[in-house]
Amino acid sequence: MECVNPELQSSLNLSSKDKFILILTLPQALRKMSRLDPALDVDFLQMTVHGSIVPDISVPAVEVRYGGQSANFSSYSRPNYAPLSVNFIIDNGFKNYYILWKWLAILNDPRTSTYEANKLGTTRQDQRESGNNAEYQTNFIIQAMNEYNEISMEFHYYNAFITGLKGITYSYRDGEIAETSADFSFGQLDMKRPII
Repeated sequence: MECVNPELQSSLNLSSKDKFILILTLPQALRKMSRLDPALDVDFLQMTVHGSIVPDISVPAVEVRYGGQSANFSSYSRPNYAPLSVNFIIDNGFKNYYILWKWLAILNDPRTSTYEANKLGTTRQDQRESGNNAEYQTNFIIQAMNEYNEISMEFHYYNAFITGLKGITYSYRDGEIAETSADFSFGQLDMKRPII
């Protein structure tokens, strides 16, 4: 059988760590902190990520018994997504790591062990304007790039927030770039393919 419109892969399509870009709009609570911390005065964070960028997706079946047999039907529901863990390269000014660390510090202040967004005067109006359920949540996109550095796929994560930031291990003897990973919990995931 001959394919009329095959999806051919280029010989240049080699494995690379810079083929996925995470674009994260800073949550409302973090943007409010920028009044006190100029290092947070950015609208969004963009960084190259690699590793497991899409969690498992499922709509499980349910078994319905009738008489001596059973049949499977769709449950029409999705279980909660597993947390998303992305690996990233720490920039030379530690800015991307610092922004993520401050996001965690809002959720639990390292000195007082309290939720810090309440001290920023975040209102319900702020939450409505941010479009999220809570001022510490945001939406982000992971863009998959093809061999010509064009966007071939976008993964949209909604109502996301950081839940963990791994430590930094670096050795001057190895000469490697400093890398770490961050974990995010999120509510919904959508996949969009831009027209190329």
